[in-house]
Amino acid sequence: MTKADNRRSVLQVKGLTVRLAGEALPVLRSLDLAVEPGDVVGVSGRSGTGKSTLLHAIAGLVPWLRPATIGGDVLLDGESLSDLDPGQRAHLVATCLDRPDAQLFLPTVGQEAAAAVRLHGDQERFDHAIRSLDVEPLLDRRTTELSSGQRQRVALAVALGASPRPVLLDEPTAHLDQEGVTALGGLLTEIRGMGGSVLLSEQAGWRLGNGIRRWLELDDGRLSSHGTPEAPRFPSPPVTALDRVVLEARGLTVERGGRRLLDGVDLDLRAGEVVLLSGANGAGKSTLARVLTGLRRPATGAVRRSGRVGLMLPSAELQLFAGTVAGEVEATDTSRGESARVLRRHRLDHLAARAPWTLSRGERQRLVHAALDLQRPSLMIVDEPGQGLDPQDLIDLVGLLHRRAEKGRAYLVISHRLELAAAVHRHLQIEGGHLVEVAT
Repeated sequence: MTKADNRRSVLQVKGLTVRLAGEALPVLRSLDLAVEPGDVVGVSGRSGTGKSTLLHAIAGLVPWLRPATIGGDVLLDGESLSDLDPGQRAHLVATCLDRPDAQLFLPTVGQEAAAAVRLHGDQERFDHAIRSLDVEPLLDRRTTELSSGQRQRVALAVALGASPRPVLLDEPTAHLDQEGVTALGGLLTEIRGMGGSVLLSEQAGWRLGNGIRRWLELDDGRLSSHGTPEAPRFPSPPVTALDRVVLEARGLTVERGGRRLLDGVDLDLRAGEVVLLSGANGAGKSTLARVLTGLRRPATGAVRRSGRVGLMLPSAELQLFAGTVAGEVEATDTSRGESARVLRRHRLDHLAARAPWTLSRGERQRLVHAALDLQRPSLMIVDEPGQGLDPQDLIDLVGLLHRRAEKGRAYLVISHRLELAAAVHRHLQIEGGHLVEVAT
């Protein structure tokens, strides 16, 4: 992606203030920001500080799709975008938000790519992005049959193929395996070299290495310069008995969309055990999780469970049904007295009256885990817990997992965040359709 282009643009935010409907205080306060040609800017910050809101305001999604009071302006080459709706801005600024599945509308990947070329008009650049992110083998696939990581690769290719127009990326590494993260970092470096520009929010910035030219931190509604975010350090798992089997799987064959993903899987999970499951995008991790919980039938084999099994899906919004955060937790509080304590434990007490759909991605993740935690399952399967969680949130979550493990709960953590291997008893990986154990 080295072809020069005369459409390089300066994206500016001037005095941007955003107060979401129902909130007493603005989430963004008089922000000023300029993203010049050749600039790739990363924004970090605690969960819920407004990183996604900043990108949504630039893309026009706030206040068009979410009521808010807006002050200040967003400009492209000195021209205000304030009078343009999200569809009109899409011709000028490419966007990949934190839910890539919500940006894929056509039946197949190939049709999505063709539509992007019609919108932005550079076949060569799109072809390069598609090859770099290994999307070519997916072009004939239906988008509904893709894994979360594969959908993210497709959405990123569609957005990055529009460069050197400014590109907005929200948590672009959330579902990517390490190969995908490396490819993304390479594309960001190429975009810088060709004079394109990218503004992205990311909770795991260390994964992108030198792909980001500079980092900013969003705190209390304001931006300030910051160094590259550092990977969190996790404690070792607790010493537990690991004697009682809570889930036993034998001879599992797992398929999705007519494709065989796993064959001959044998797996034992024991009370008090914390296990990490990793593997490439599309390897079958989430599909296996659904089979283990009984939400999906295996093609062959059997699963025996001892006690309740909880599943935290990678898309938290699919598990939120109540009108308020407090109501979501109270609905699963069988003791009718623990809800307030659980909200404090998960740093959600100040959001108790909010509607779940208004929360940030990390806040939704914490809310789903809080509700499932109250059900006291024997085994909890947590699918990609790191998305939306800042490093401290992830450290706190690991601490909670360890405390629950000491009391006998088993955890299967599905993630591409390999730094979590330091916090588990066992690390399993899907390779070539089989489960293999990785030394921890």
